[in-house]
Parts: sequence; structure tokens; C-alpha cells
Amino acid sequence: MGFAKVNDINIHYQVQGTGPNVLFIHGIRADLTNPISAFKTALPKHFTVLAFDPRGLGESDSPLQSCSIADMADDAAGLAVALGWDKYHVLGFSMGGMVAQELALRHAAAVDKLVLGVSNAGVKNGAPVLVDKLDQMSAALGLQTSDIRQDAAWVDTHPEIVERFDQQALAFKEELQANPALQRGYANQVNAVLKHDTFERLGEIKVPTLVFGGIYDGSNPPEVISKMAGRIPNARLEMVEHGHGSWYFDPTVWQMIIDFLES
Repeated sequence: MGFAKVNDINIHYQVQGTGPNVLFIHGIRADLTNPISAFKTALPKHFTVLAFDPRGLGESDSPLQSCSIADMADDAAGLAVALGWDKYHVLGFSMGGMVAQELALRHAAAVDKLVLGVSNAGVKNGAPVLVDKLDQMSAALGLQTSDIRQDAAWVDTHPEIVERFDQQALAFKEELQANPALQRGYANQVNAVLKHDTFERLGEIKVPTLVFGGIYDGSNPPEVISKMAGRIPNARLEMVEHGHGSWYFDPTVWQMIIDFLES
């Protein structure tokens, strides 16, 4: 692990693995301590993987000023430059996919291949407006938003999962209340996501692109994923048998990603 000064912000990062360079971009409110980590997958066995705490989260600085998805993309690209990377693949999931879109648009010469998972091109283009409601959702609604199969009947038969989800949500709320820097960083992410809109510019992405979504994802449903993929020239679209997050635990999805990047 280390730190790099990027855009006047100290960015905390980690590098693992060997092989071609891959820049991994987390989803909303996730940092290097998050269980959804590229380092816990097969990715570092094939690639040199760079991941980082986004501005406002983890051990990276939390600036007082607001930021946009484009600012986050410049942070990611600047970090790669600081580490001497001039060419790399980009993997972004959920909010990280939004950042990855802007990175591919703003720093096209640096991007080799692009993977956009369970993401969207902005709420103006059909994506449900949910990000500012996450903290107010009940555990049951949050689980169903993540995976539409997790309906009321499913919730009734899986009380232990609902309880665990509820406890995790409560822990994050308590962490926010105790940490003004984190509270500011998370609020900046929410506002940036709500303003994200790349739809009309996606045709400018010329690199090989894999777009995938979960057919049971209630937050980024299949029609939104398909609409985004259709705007990117020659993008490959894959829909997997998952919700918003369960794909992460499926080795076949990671193998699909690895095969795409190695092809």
C-alpha cells in the first residue's frame, strides 16, 4: 500500500499481481477495506491490479469542495500516471462504472480495454433514482432493490440475511455520524452520481468494451444496461444470472472478464 499526490489530494492505493495493468474502480461508499475487492478474485493471478480509496473515503483525503464523476475519473487517471502507468485496462462496477466511462472519454489514450459492470449512463437515461435513498431504505427494500428475486416471500424465509443486512446498514450510518470527513465524502459521491450523464458521449468510446449486467438487478435493470451498451461502438453485452452484487461471488463472471481482457 502507498500514497500518491493527485490533483492536490493524497490518494491511498494498493497494487497486487503480475501481468498487464488493470485499474479497478470501486462502487459507491466502497474503499480498500470493502469485502467487494478485486484482490480477493482471480484477477491478480493474471494482471497487475491497482485499486484505491476514492477521495473522501478510506485513507484518502476528503476535500471540502464538492466533486463530479469526471473529477473522480481524473483522480484515477492521475494515480495511474503517478505510478508510471501509461496504458492499462479499466474495470468499473456500479458507480465505478460511471467513473470508468468518464475516464475512457477524458483519457482515451491511456485505456486499452474497458469493462463496465452493473452501471448506467445517468438517471436522465432511464436509470432508477435510488442512490440518494439508500440510507432510508429498509433492509427488505434494499435487498429487493439489489436483487428482485428477494421479494417479501424470500425475506420471510431468510430472516438471518435480512438481520445481517440491517446491521451492516446501521454500522455504516453510525460510522458516518462519527466521521464528518466520511460523511462529506459519501455525500459528494451521491451528488456526483445524481448528476452523471455520459449517454450522448458514449459513442466517442473507441476501445474494446465489455458491458455486463444482472438480469435480476433492480437498481440497474437489464433495459438500462442494454441501452448504455447500445451507445458504445462494438460493445459486447452480457447479461448474467445475478442481481446487483451477487455476480461478484461467481467465478464464471470473473473468468468472462479475464478472458475478455486477455483476448
